Amino acid sequence: MKSQSIDSLYPELKTGDLILFSGQYRMSKLVEKLENSMWSHVGMVYRPNPEGEVYFWESTALTNLQDEVMHDNLTGPKIVKLIDRLKTYGQDVVPYQPPAYAWRSLEHKQPVDEQAFLHYMKKVHGIPNPSEWNMIKEVMEGRIFSIPSKAKDYTCSKLIGETYQELGIASFTMPLNGLMPKDFSSSGRMQMIQCELGEEVLIEMKGAGDRITL
Repeated sequence: MKSQSIDSLYPELKTGDLILFSGQYRMSKLVEKLENSMWSHVGMVYRPNPEGEVYFWESTALTNLQDEVMHDNLTGPKIVKLIDRLKTYGQDVVPYQPPAYAWRSLEHKQPVDEQAFLHYMKKVHGIPNPSEWNMIKEVMEGRIFSIPSKAKDYTCSKLIGETYQELGIASFTMPLNGLMPKDFSSSGRMQMIQCELGEEVLIEMKGAGDRITL
């Protein structure tokens, strides 16, 4: 797997790209074991100004970062600064071990409809992240039994799957609650619509932000 420093990568990031996480949280390790993958979290890049700040769209139980649009600290779907999430993810785990991150570039003939994205973002804001037990239950229902979840919550994978679906980027053969981070990796089986995702590029965080200029 190729790697690239976060500083050199920043100018390339654009709305629709994916960022995959391998974390040290107890739930992260359980997810990675269940899906036989190194990835346990996924989110999407949001960059309204190609020359400006890079944001990260995710669903999470973490409340340490404020939502950059809605200005609150709720769980569930939120937009945070990407560099802040990468620098702080897993810092509350003792002993701390640096997570692994990877970038997948979205290659699309037409720009992502950012107005449609913002409309969707506001629609789902405030819907919580599920508890650990409900997360496992909902994923198993969708993945094994093809049962759509009736729960009003969002795992990270369900959120990004629905975001891609709403934006016409991809479609899925299983209920969205059955999706896991592995499905957004190069070994996943997303059905892309007139676009494709690049292979994972590991993000090197050493000296992160030292040379990022916006």
